[in-house]
Amino acid sequence: MKTIKISRTNFPTDSMFSWMNYFKWVLSKKYNVIVDAEDPDIVFYTNFHNEGGNFDYYTGGNNLKIDQYKDHVKRVFITGELFNEGSYRSIVNTPNHFALGFCDIDHPRYLKFPTYVLDTWVLYDESRIFDEPFSWLTREKNVDEIFAQYKKFCSVVQASDNADRGRLFDVLQKYKPIKSSGPWRPTVAEHEKPIKYPYLRREYFGRIDGLTYRSKIDFFKDCKFNIAFQYTNTPKLTQEKIIHAFAANTIPLFYGNVCITDDFNPDSFVNCHEFPSFEDVGEFVKSLDMNESKCKKMLAQPYFHNNKLPIYYNSDRIIEFFDRIIN
Repeated sequence: MKTIKISRTNFPTDSMFSWMNYFKWVLSKKYNVIVDAEDPDIVFYTNFHNEGGNFDYYTGGNNLKIDQYKDHVKRVFITGELFNEGSYRSIVNTPNHFALGFCDIDHPRYLKFPTYVLDTWVLYDESRIFDEPFSWLTREKNVDEIFAQYKKFCSVVQASDNADRGRLFDVLQKYKPIKSSGPWRPTVAEHEKPIKYPYLRREYFGRIDGLTYRSKIDFFKDCKFNIAFQYTNTPKLTQEKIIHAFAANTIPLFYGNVCITDDFNPDSFVNCHEFPSFEDVGEFVKSLDMNESKCKKMLAQPYFHNNKLPIYYNSDRIIEFFDRIIN
């Protein structure tokens, strides 16, 4: 079995371990994978927090800035944040640089790989909510059992302001109280809020994001609906919001990626893009809330078309792409 050495840079130095754990898990199916900050074959990098050159608790070493690595080192860019096709093309047209992204680009050094796959992986790797990485996404649901857990109407956890989310919040709040936490429009007492695990606490390293997500998902579980609004409507970019709502067995009220139904079953959530206004969304949500059979029918729906995981979850596809990088 061939040995490959991997590292990372530009990531938060004390968190997001799970993204690297995912690629280590996939590549270990074919390669002997070693994390090596000093002499890597492949460096993953992103555009999140720093420019490299810091001590990284995942690699256990001082990472260089991305342009400081030796010429033979392959650079693989990935992000779950807002990016654009032109920026991806600029990266993959640079020698020794590769990219994983959400855009549709035909290029030998690019692979379409939406990061909602990694958002799912975190719930297994760091949160320990599920015993297996992805099988829960296609598992048959006990709708009666789920429905019996609902005690409240709708939930949301959000830090930043968003005008569209605010409009739906106002519409729904006139109908029934919303269970809301976070700096943005909190409606619950401090002791009811999800736990936000602190950074720079060694005992949480490697699980910071996952523990915070687990607490947030627990906060959602007793609510029938969840306001799952992304901060951007960028086509093809799907973030963690809808995955977290599904993990809590609540119905997502989704707004964000206008192409969301390319991957996800439109009957399994409320797609706010399909309505003329947020007032119309509110009327539809009320109709669901007052009709148990209609609501249960939506809950019973598979998350993906024909209850099959999108191709992006296929690890063989990832390995094939990295074979090209390595060889």
